Parts: sequence; structure tokens; C-alpha cells
Amino acid sequence: MGRKGWAWTIIGSMFVLLILVLAVKGQGLSASGSPHKWEENLVEGSGRNKIVQLTVDGVIAQNAGFTSDFNSVDFISQLDQAMKDENVKAVVIRVNSPGGEVVASDEIHNKIMEMKKRGNPVIVSMGAVAASGGYYISAPADRIFANPATLTGSLGVIFSIPNYQKTADWLGYKENVIKSGQYKDIGNPLREMTEGERAVFQKLVDESYQQFVNIISNGRQIPKEQVLKIADGRVYSGQQAKELNLIDEFGSLEDATRYAIKKAGLEKAKVVKYEPKFSFGSILSGKQEAESLLTKLLQGAAPRISQEPRLLYLFQP
Repeated sequence: MGRKGWAWTIIGSMFVLLILVLAVKGQGLSASGSPHKWEENLVEGSGRNKIVQLTVDGVIAQNAGFTSDFNSVDFISQLDQAMKDENVKAVVIRVNSPGGEVVASDEIHNKIMEMKKRGNPVIVSMGAVAASGGYYISAPADRIFANPATLTGSLGVIFSIPNYQKTADWLGYKENVIKSGQYKDIGNPLREMTEGERAVFQKLVDESYQQFVNIISNGRQIPKEQVLKIADGRVYSGQQAKELNLIDEFGSLEDATRYAIKKAGLEKAKVVKYEPKFSFGSILSGKQEAESLLTKLLQGAAPRISQEPRLLYLFQP
């Protein structure tokens, strides 16, 4: 087989793999938001009363993709399932995330607040990183556990717009824009941003920032003036976060789970995790393995240059 033959064979294999992964993704929630029934995987314990361990791992986005690791829609469906199960007495959320989309983070936060209003304690266990949007969803928890070396904080909002003007000039590329209003092409990456446009974007960032400040103040019972002093975007260690009252105590996922059992007024409980139901994705050695392989292949063939502008609660080192 010649080089062209091998090339088309590889491209065809990648295409088939892409179709399989998208089909697996399609077995989650539908666009209409119909409930996804997750299977319970026993971690330890026994009895009717349950403590559910959930995980937020990766960049928070509404739809997992090649640049997003976490599907907030699926996670919210897990919270919904836990709320509908009368035997679930508390939820422990393992957060290992640098944050992500503002809207996705806020929707998770709102669902956690709904769960708390129903009387179910929510405990957070922070992993290596629980920053920005990762902290946003943690703030309303009844108790936050972290490691002294956990990276958290990064309390703020970022909005990035690329500028390709010099590259376009070098290539000799020009773009003619006909618009209906002054700001219709706001954020055009082929020219410099005007002061008026910068003011528009800054107002959007300021609004999301104030919302973040209020979430922290209400969730952690910290005066707003104090939150404003520490919410300057810097990252904190778990040790520093404890001194600032951003977390409650040091401990592992197991410590957080034991606290959840106690908080729920139980002496013992069955600890479970939610897993997706069996699908033909397991033919590819599981959904995660297939996605990981495809991601590496596509990123190597066509690396991402940019993404659409969006407000982010995201720690970007």
C-alpha cells in the first residue's frame, strides 16, 4: 500500500472513531433535558441510606468536547437523580477543576443550592485544583475539605479575544465588514479593539465578577468587603485558603464522606458513585479511552488555534 493509501486508511479510521464517540455522547441527556438514569456503583458500606460521591473533574463546560473535559449537563442530571432518590441523605462532590464557563458553573451552583433547600447536605472535597469556577461551585457547600497543597482561589472572571491583525497583514488578508451598528463586529480579531468596545466587554466581566463575589460572600458567610480584598484573581494554597476562611478543614475524600454521614445524622450508610449505563462504547475499551485517543489524534493533526469568545471563571496559569 502506498503513502496515499495509508493516509486515506488513517483518515477513515479517525472518522469512524469520531462517529462512535459522538454516538456514545449522544446516549447522555438529550437536548430536551430528559433524565439520564445513572447506575449505582457501590464504594463501601451497606443499608438503605446512601451517600453519593460525585466528581467534577476537568474544565467545566456545558458539553464535553475536544477542548472541554467536563459535561455539566450530565453532572446536573446526576444531582437530579440524587434529589429524586429518597434514600440519598447527603452528597459529596470531589472537585478537581480549574473552572470553566460562567453559565455552566452557575447552573451547577444553582442545582447545588436546590439540593440544599431540599435538606440534603452537600460536602465538597477539593483535589489538586479547585479554582475559579471550581471554587464557584464549591462555595455553597455545607463544608469544604481540601489538602494544604490544593490550588484554589483564582476568584475572578476572564474574557480573552485573540488579535490576528499583524498575521493577516503579513499574509495580505483583508476583510470588508458591512454592519448595522457600531458594535456589530465587536471583538473582530483582525483589528485593534476600540476603547468603546473594551468598555462593553469590561462591563460584562464586572457583572460576572460581582456575581462571583456575592456567591462567595453568601456561601462562606464572609463580608463582601473582605471578599473584594481577596478576590483579585490570585491563586491560593489550601493552607492560605483555610486562613482566609475559603475552606473549612484539611482532609481527604474519605474524610469528607465520613463528615457527610455524620452531617446527615447517620451512624453508617452505603456510599455509592454514579456510572453511565453500559453502551457499545465499551467495545472501544470504554468511553474515556476512546475519547482520549481521538482527542490526541485530532489535536496532533489540527491543533486548536483559538476558541469562541466567552466569559470564563477559569484559572489559566
